[in-house]
Amino acid sequence: MSHAASPELASGSCLILLTNCYPFAPGEEFIESEIGHLASVFDRVVLIPVVRDVRQTRRRETPENVEVILPEALSTTRASIRQATRYAVRHPLRAAAALGRALSSFPHPRRVFSDLRLDLLAGIVADQVEARVRARLAPGTRTVFYSYWMMVPARVAVRLSTQLGDGAVPVISRAHGYDVFSERSAGNYLPQRELLLSRVSQVFTASENGAEYLRAKYPDYADRIQTGHLGVGPAISAGNASRDSLKVYTCAYLVPVKRIPLLIEGLAVAQRRGLKVNWSHIGSGEAGYAASIERQAEDGLEPGSFEFLGDLSNDEVRRQYAAQPGAVFVNVSESEGVPVSIMEALAQGFPVIATDVGGNSELIDVAGGMFDGLLAGTPTAEDIADRLEALFTALPAEYERYVQASLRHWKRAWSSDTNYTTFSAHLLDSAIPL
Repeated sequence: MSHAASPELASGSCLILLTNCYPFAPGEEFIESEIGHLASVFDRVVLIPVVRDVRQTRRRETPENVEVILPEALSTTRASIRQATRYAVRHPLRAAAALGRALSSFPHPRRVFSDLRLDLLAGIVADQVEARVRARLAPGTRTVFYSYWMMVPARVAVRLSTQLGDGAVPVISRAHGYDVFSERSAGNYLPQRELLLSRVSQVFTASENGAEYLRAKYPDYADRIQTGHLGVGPAISAGNASRDSLKVYTCAYLVPVKRIPLLIEGLAVAQRRGLKVNWSHIGSGEAGYAASIERQAEDGLEPGSFEFLGDLSNDEVRRQYAAQPGAVFVNVSESEGVPVSIMEALAQGFPVIATDVGGNSELIDVAGGMFDGLLAGTPTAEDIADRLEALFTALPAEYERYVQASLRHWKRAWSSDTNYTTFSAHLLDSAIPL
């Protein structure tokens, strides 16, 4: 491999981390809990947000040894298609090779298009950043690619690995929810799964549920698929959860899959039963949809019993929980990976009510003493109200046992210090000299 690295660069170790948008906000807030661990293990971290939206301009702080390389931001999905078209015109041979790979999905035209779009977008991003990445890698640098998602970031990592080192540089990818379960996607299809699985060194799913799914669907690559739990740091005021507050917290983007309208219906049922619940929601969404959610809350809930706090960083969420103790955290999504929002709730000591989808069941340890808040995958408003009523009418000592059990489960399985220290060390062990 030839290098154009600056002479002042020492070799050392370098992690090339590919995200969707981080360090830009909003989005991927959970990486805030991991980046410090990565930066403490590697001499340098090169961070590449591969599908950042042009409207994402607020940039979060990162450790001093993290350098961000920016590909061109995307304005819309349609704009990405235009980019891919221009790239194909400029590079007809590459486009022909990409089309050849995509035609393996024939005779499903939507799948062919999905494969081709992913391939071309990866080529665009890789071309935009390759020279800048290469310039930051001195000969002998121990290097590994780390993709946070098994979608565009992973495809870019595979492409760069080939361009920088003939495919020898390891690519390790996480996989969460939307990039694992094809049934959740349009057309019941995720692009280039087998190509990615054949070229990454390892895939770490956020849940055991996800790992089992991938192993069953792609048995030829089962030995590459492992579970790698995410994690969060300790709360500011761990254990301050209070049943007396009757405060329900939710933390999610305001998008249909999160089923916030169903939650509002459940809260309304609980209020009609005489429970003086109040609700605080963290997270925003598309303006029109968010406005419709707020109108539903105004129409269905008691005045003054709800608030929309907007987007908050991880630190702001922790401060909110410390300043305004909650009684329970609720997630009624129709699909999930393993929500970091629930991990944050466990670190606080909140009992949790959540639908039995994705890895949610791994976050509720009833055998370990946690409140039995696991709902059916498709609950009714009455089901949600029933769980709230059961929790809020528990004896004080029983409620406190639920709080302590949530804290124990966080410490045992979802602590960032434990999980990210182990994972960062694994990434460093996987790095190879260029």
